[in-house]
Amino acid sequence: MQTISGAICDTVTFYEKDFEINEELNSLLIRHILTNGADSLILFGNTGEGILFSDKLDKKIKLINLALEASGGKNPIMVGVYSNEVENSIDQMEDLAKRFNDINFMISPPISEKISNESLKLYFENILGAINFKNQIYLHNNPDQFAGNEIEPEILNYLRDFPNLKGLNDSFYNIKNCKFYIQLLNDDFSVHCGMEDSFQNFFQLISLEERRFSGIVSSIGNLVNLSSKLYYFALEDKILEVHQLQDQINDIRNKIYDIKINEGKERRGLKYAFLHLYKERLKTPIKEISIISPKRQIDLDEITKGRIEATVNYLVNQKQIYQLYFLGKKELYQFKEIIKTFSNVDVLIEQGKIKKIIGPFDATINTIYRVNFENNHLIFRFRTCENFPFENIVKEKLLYPFLDGTLSGDTDNLTGQVNSIVSSKMGAYIFHKDKPPIVSVGNLIYYDETKETVPYIFTVQDYIHGKPLLWYLKQYLNEGITLRKTKFLNLFKDLGMVLGKLHNINFESPYENVKDIGKKKDSLLEIFDKKLENQIQEAKRHKFEFIKEIRDYFRDNEALIEDQIDFALIHNDFQGQNIIVKEETANFLVNGLIDFDDWCVGCRAQDFVKIEYLTLKNLEKYNFIDAFYEGYSKYHAINKDFLKKIELYKLLWLLKELNNEFDIKSRNEQLKLKHTFPLTIDYENEIRRLLF
Repeated sequence: MQTISGAICDTVTFYEKDFEINEELNSLLIRHILTNGADSLILFGNTGEGILFSDKLDKKIKLINLALEASGGKNPIMVGVYSNEVENSIDQMEDLAKRFNDINFMISPPISEKISNESLKLYFENILGAINFKNQIYLHNNPDQFAGNEIEPEILNYLRDFPNLKGLNDSFYNIKNCKFYIQLLNDDFSVHCGMEDSFQNFFQLISLEERRFSGIVSSIGNLVNLSSKLYYFALEDKILEVHQLQDQINDIRNKIYDIKINEGKERRGLKYAFLHLYKERLKTPIKEISIISPKRQIDLDEITKGRIEATVNYLVNQKQIYQLYFLGKKELYQFKEIIKTFSNVDVLIEQGKIKKIIGPFDATINTIYRVNFENNHLIFRFRTCENFPFENIVKEKLLYPFLDGTLSGDTDNLTGQVNSIVSSKMGAYIFHKDKPPIVSVGNLIYYDETKETVPYIFTVQDYIHGKPLLWYLKQYLNEGITLRKTKFLNLFKDLGMVLGKLHNINFESPYENVKDIGKKKDSLLEIFDKKLENQIQEAKRHKFEFIKEIRDYFRDNEALIEDQIDFALIHNDFQGQNIIVKEETANFLVNGLIDFDDWCVGCRAQDFVKIEYLTLKNLEKYNFIDAFYEGYSKYHAINKDFLKKIELYKLLWLLKELNNEFDIKSRNEQLKLKHTFPLTIDYENEIRRLLF
């Protein structure tokens, strides 16, 4: 069994006044932690009040069962075993090992009695020598928590002969000892840093090759995903990013933890933050939940509550917290609820029994799950954003008839046909094998806009086998693999051809709102000018200095927009995340496009902006853009005027993104939070480059 490494979350424990484990909250918490990137969990550790539960075996068994169910058994779990007596520790570990083959143990020195180094060596030797199971064991070194007992290097060196001993969780207070511990790192022994504000310093002591054997133990991981990101940046030796994330973790700790009284500060702050995050969906009112052990229970003052709530809201907006979504009052991926919820949908019943549910996958507008049925693999997309900025419809139901030619810009009574589709609230769109779509997409197995089955608009679509293009690019680059030129050149040439085919679907007029297709609409210049003016007014509000230059630039080139006479079907988010690719030995296959939530009818040039900035720009040294243009040119000419149109749409998009960035900075200043998040694009500099 592989040793435990990576981002490890020391989970809080929700319980009632009689110490009864709260099933609803702990199940939700564990799903939340894993969704936010933790590789493994510690139950009943320091943050989980392991000492308080040291003699409550039945409570431990209940939480372990909940954790295994919530995690699907896929993530390693360590259970804290704290005691003053060797026999108590052995009995508890043997009982749990009989019940759970796959859990691991974290054992401490005596919790309330200081003993000599020789006695401490004997204490651990008696435990490790008496066990007769194969579960991994990790030592917990934290002298402040355990009566001043410290696991000195000579003790650890002696104990390493026991085959079950697989690592050490160190508090990182004694740098000299920690330097010795990390010399033991290998694929059979792991060292974990348990001090959140020292993760960066911990990794500086470890060679790049050995970091994969290490771990970081985080309490803030109960809420945010930053520890996971920091660990994987450390594996890539991205020093700047590690430094920035350490600063962010330190800053968030100060805003989330209740620092008025040191003991229990993490638990009080984290529990209140988590309850605030999911307050709209909890059955149990916050005031009725015992926050932490009675000895450390104090009420949070209103100022502290307000600070924690504001910080949580900010972190959600910044995607430093991935929040779980629900159907009604239940989590989507509970099997019984899924089966019950969709038991009356005939087309889903035909798919057979549900075998596996994967997700939720992160998305801004939708909550997405992959559901593996006996007969098919499907994607469930729920429109969970309450403020969806575009048409509140399932856009695929209107898109797909244009992709296979059932509808076109020349269709008689096009407006009536579109209105009929828009008014349908439930249905499907399955492509016939003799009439395939012009570009590969997944069948629309079912859609429902009524919000009666669940309180959201939702679709069920075919799962397109493969992974997003960005996934492959990141994997190759992160692993230091040179992008095989021919293989990727052919891929980007194919992508250009895919976009060119999509743009073969033409209309006589532009339509920003697809529900208006067929009706007389504004000119492309009017649509463009309206968008531009909105962004210029926003930029003025932010006191951006190049307003006049932007106006002059567009005025000098507006004829290119005004003279547009052909209008194409536009994906409007054509970039690596929405292009599904499958890798074969010698080449890549473009298996399909996803996420048409922003599709419209407009100028072909606007589909070049995101693919260039969000995908191709990061690969400039490979010059894949030429291959992309070559593929596209098989269907549409790329001349100087077209390249200039691309520049116009780039400038409009950059201005919009810059305004968003100004808004984020403004909110940070209001919340007195640092803005240290690395940007992938310097919007202001890109605007300057285009203007001058």
